[in-house]
Amino acid sequence: MFYNRYLKNVDLRNSRVCVGLDSDIEKISDKFGVNEEKIFNFNKYIIDSTYENTNTYKLNIAFYEQIGYKGIKMMEKTVEYIKSTDTPIIIDCKRGDIGNTAKAYAKYYFDHLQIDSITVNPYMGRDSLIPYLEFKDSHIFILSLTSNKSAQDLIIPNKLHIKTSKLANELNRLFENRVGIVAGATQECIEDLDEITENEIYLIPGIGAQGGDLKALIKSTYNKNILINSSRGIIFSEDPKKSLITLKNNINEEIDIYEK
Repeated sequence: MFYNRYLKNVDLRNSRVCVGLDSDIEKISDKFGVNEEKIFNFNKYIIDSTYENTNTYKLNIAFYEQIGYKGIKMMEKTVEYIKSTDTPIIIDCKRGDIGNTAKAYAKYYFDHLQIDSITVNPYMGRDSLIPYLEFKDSHIFILSLTSNKSAQDLIIPNKLHIKTSKLANELNRLFENRVGIVAGATQECIEDLDEITENEIYLIPGIGAQGGDLKALIKSTYNKNILINSSRGIIFSEDPKKSLITLKNNINEEIDIYEK
């Protein structure tokens, strides 16, 4: 189960970092190939460089879908390769539908790919969430407080981050640690979630390229189960392993400050 695997890697690898494989084919050097295989070759290079220091990998499905079925094939090859490293896998797909449609999505991710978790859009209510949780050992991250500036359009002024986090907490109790939330590091109101949530994992985008402040984030969340995502800041850096270790150590140092 994702929750247990996350805790294992916090302990075993001393890591709360999720490496985002946002492997945009247009940004990948031709040294990895000249067709869609370059995506898998690039991902394999990143995984080989980082798996010992990462907690989890997250694949944003958009960067694979954009080149059609061949891109999906590269995503599936990547998933199988990650499994050989015994590292949890999130597919960032932000699904948000109900009934048989949600069940069909879930069947692909949890029966066919057999990954650990996906991101879901909760704005059609619990009917759009429960079908995913009906699969054995499945896990979901509910979009709660997103890191983009336009969260100010609807989410924050309407306190949707409060409502979705309450729903996530309710479902996490019901389905025994199989629900987490997406909580953006760029939003100061992430503090609003502290009293609502219990042991849910926070999947946190926004550190790095989006400008989120790590010190402020840890001050708000040091007593929570956090999983900080970094994509471009690691995979397209000059030295992915070094970038990952630097982020991992910075997170742990900040947590140590508040735990003492």
